[in-house]
Amino acid sequence: MAALEAVYARIRRGFHELAKFGTIGAIALVVNMLVTNLCWQAIPHKPVIGSIFGTIVATIVAYLGNRFWTYKDRDSIGRSRELVLFFAVNGIGMLIETVPLAFSQYVLHFDSAVANNIAKYVFGMPLGMVFRLWTYRTWIFPKADPALVVEQFQYSTAEPMPTSQLPLVPHSPRHKRSGSGDLLRATSGSTGS
Repeated sequence: MAALEAVYARIRRGFHELAKFGTIGAIALVVNMLVTNLCWQAIPHKPVIGSIFGTIVATIVAYLGNRFWTYKDRDSIGRSRELVLFFAVNGIGMLIETVPLAFSQYVLHFDSAVANNIAKYVFGMPLGMVFRLWTYRTWIFPKADPALVVEQFQYSTAEPMPTSQLPLVPHSPRHKRSGSGDLLRATSGSTGS
């Protein structure tokens, strides 16, 4: 029964994490679509450049959301390394989502705004999101290894623990001031009679 509860808890945590990731992804998608389509309006003859610019802005939004909300409880591998990995992974994701757009634009010669949006957001974006989800969980925001965490907070047996120098509770002056010492004496006196 405990194993079943553990599996259920793990599945529930996975769905919770996926919901957060999806929420941040939806926000980044809206940002991506707005910026990309604005760029396509401004420079209609450079759809790939507009797509790349929109993805860069959305990547910044996604990093902030994932770092400080979705994966805030996960270990950080070091901010500079995390940033480099995050933007490298998103660079690869950007290439993945730009390939269908470039194929549609330059091979099939579909150059309307509708064709560009379909190529980028229906074909390219889902492939890029699957790649990003897998790499975020695996490399960028890894789960803390419990064995390493336990070792990090272990005290050596040769050194006393910092709390070993504190006086015992019944003789502590702090407890006498608060009156809890009287409560201890009253409790021990009533149990003895």
